[in-house]
Amino acid sequence: MIKSSPNSRRQAIIDALVLAHESAQQLCGTSLNRMPEYYMAMRVADYFADNFLNFGYRLEPQVKRTFQSAHLWHEEAESLCADPDIRSNGRFDLVLYNNKRERPAHVIEFKRGAKLESLRPDIKRLARVCFHAGHKSLETNYLVLTRKCPKGDSRLKKAKQVLSEELDGIEGVSYKISYSDPLEPFINREYETLADATFRIWVIEIKAL
Repeated sequence: MIKSSPNSRRQAIIDALVLAHESAQQLCGTSLNRMPEYYMAMRVADYFADNFLNFGYRLEPQVKRTFQSAHLWHEEAESLCADPDIRSNGRFDLVLYNNKRERPAHVIEFKRGAKLESLRPDIKRLARVCFHAGHKSLETNYLVLTRKCPKGDSRLKKAKQVLSEELDGIEGVSYKISYSDPLEPFINREYETLADATFRIWVIEIKAL
């Protein structure tokens, strides 16, 4: 079994989705970069449940119910629900639960091929959850995405710029980016395989300091 740590969780998300990519090719005749976000969430959830001792999960749980289960102080829960960036009437894609404490531990959101600028609301949402949670449940959360590999490192620099801009002004929050090796095939929106094109799985960890 894998011991939970920031590094092991980021790597586990990548490993789970590399396996999911292989399954998508074998069973669905397509690539991970064209599979729905729900497929990614399901595969990551099962991987954590199978390979970590203390993790269970909830798929698409209500935001408000997640905060209630986190046993936050009343004032903290009110602050979270009142924050417009949280979208408290919505749902998270996946929440990992600590089985021993029976509390939500990490929120994981998934995006398929989204433009970096379109990630801003999700980055801010996860950062706000970390900020309000403090050193309790939900202090470390993840944004997971598939992105076509660019030539050079321009996209990584752009991602860091977007993250820095969104996290600016939210005190006590940090981030780390991990990503997979290039994967193929890359399939476009017309479901055509692009020769010499690859994609990566990105994991953006947002954490309360």
